[in-house]
Amino acid sequence: MTRGALLLAAALLPALAFGAPAKKAPGASGKAQVTETAVAVDADDQAHSAAEGYLKAVSHQGSDSAIESLLGGATLTARIFTLENFKIVGREKHRHEEGELADLHANVDSVDRAGRDALSRIMGGGPGADPDGLAVQELTSDQAAKILGPTKARASAFNKSHPVFAYIARVDRQVYWHPKNPFRKLLADAGKQGRYQADIDLFWIETLEGAHEDKTVRRWPLRVVRFQGGSVDTGLKILPASDWNAE
Repeated sequence: MTRGALLLAAALLPALAFGAPAKKAPGASGKAQVTETAVAVDADDQAHSAAEGYLKAVSHQGSDSAIESLLGGATLTARIFTLENFKIVGREKHRHEEGELADLHANVDSVDRAGRDALSRIMGGGPGADPDGLAVQELTSDQAAKILGPTKARASAFNKSHPVFAYIARVDRQVYWHPKNPFRKLLADAGKQGRYQADIDLFWIETLEGAHEDKTVRRWPLRVVRFQGGSVDTGLKILPASDWNAE
């Protein structure tokens, strides 16, 4: 098996724990409505305040309580992460999405189902396979890409039909499968009936890093998100970096 296939197998393992696919509710449209609104980088709105509050917390310029504003709660990495300085230098258009919770569940189930199938094929599942499930096929890069193709196609379709929520869930990245990915709890708590709203504001941050004489400018994104559906309303949260600790 190629190293890439092994990494994907490890990333897909949590998919085995997912339940049966949800049935699509009557009236579900299959595609969310998305609107984009330009916002000035220095606009004094709630999203800007949330971003600035988090940045001040991790640079020890404000209350540490803002670290708890991470979606899914603060991880160990977040608690020890420190910035020496920061500057908000850019802001993307505000993106607002509305759609059916049933559609989100259907899309997640579709991606998960494709992932389970890919994992089974990578690990040598099916008739005649090792009864203990420990057999591993020898795969070339082309074979691994072909096996993973349906999973990537389902993720791509999700990104097109529900781009804001799919972005929050990271469906096009391996971290989508991580058990700490907070979107799964959000979706479970929201239920499968009714409508939802998802919002995202992406800010560009610049920091000076390195020794005094060798400082370099690093530019990176900070994402403020909100999800509302069923009885769930996260309020404005910071989308954590794409790694969650396993503590």
